[in-house]
Amino acid sequence: MTKSFSLKKYKDYLYIAPAVLFVTIFFISSIIYALRLSFFEWDGFSEMTFVGFDNYLKLFRDKNFLTSLTNTIIWVGSSLVLSLALPLLFAILITKSSWATGFKNIFYFPSALSGTVGGLLMTSILSIYGLPKIVGMLGHPELVRDWLAIPYVNTFVMIVSGIWQGLGLNMLLFISGLRSIDSSPIEAAQIEGAGTFQLYTKVVFPLMKNTIVVVLLMSLVNSFKVFDNIWIMTKGGPYRTSETLALTMYEESFIRNEFGRGAAVAIVLTVIVVFVSYFNIRNSFKED
Repeated sequence: MTKSFSLKKYKDYLYIAPAVLFVTIFFISSIIYALRLSFFEWDGFSEMTFVGFDNYLKLFRDKNFLTSLTNTIIWVGSSLVLSLALPLLFAILITKSSWATGFKNIFYFPSALSGTVGGLLMTSILSIYGLPKIVGMLGHPELVRDWLAIPYVNTFVMIVSGIWQGLGLNMLLFISGLRSIDSSPIEAAQIEGAGTFQLYTKVVFPLMKNTIVVVLLMSLVNSFKVFDNIWIMTKGGPYRTSETLALTMYEESFIRNEFGRGAAVAIVLTVIVVFVSYFNIRNSFKED
């Protein structure tokens, strides 16, 4: 006997169906349109001209694109290390502190700021009349320069700024993960004489695997699509030396009106993010 269809049984799915349908339609259609556009030359006004893979070939011959790709890799590498290590360290220290609430508020405050506000704040701090001037007063006059105007140095300065803004949210996720761990394995390891380093590396961190994966993926995706901080602080300059792929996509599309090349950059960025995320998720949840 077959069971009759029951709308009540599927009501939970019906609540989220409109949102899922809306996101799916617009997300997939956007990817298809961008992929199609990447094979054309178009300035947004005149008729489209089919050029095949020419936009992609020009990108990989373009010095600015290669610089942007290198900067993106630097952003991603730095974020994966510092956006995990620093929040995890602070989370461990804060959970042991009697001033946990105060410290959480202090570290979370930068995360409450928008990227634009954070970028403006850091621009003021790093201007020649801000931190560089203080460093000069402490006996290093050679460092009294606009650090955001120094090619390649500004990239590392902006990475620090981005990590500073994302520190609070990642730290709270780690604190939540630490507090959700069952105390039994930890107590058993302590009874067996495990030291602090062994306790965290052999017991605590493996138990926090899911939380670490979530923070890792968030940091990974955010570092690939970073835009607002860079646009506010340097606009990709000087001489386009601090651009990342997200900024290059905007530059090619809306500043130079090369929508085909901008779409090609978007497709390259999408492929990289999907590829890296897929292998990261697969390796993170692979059975031992």
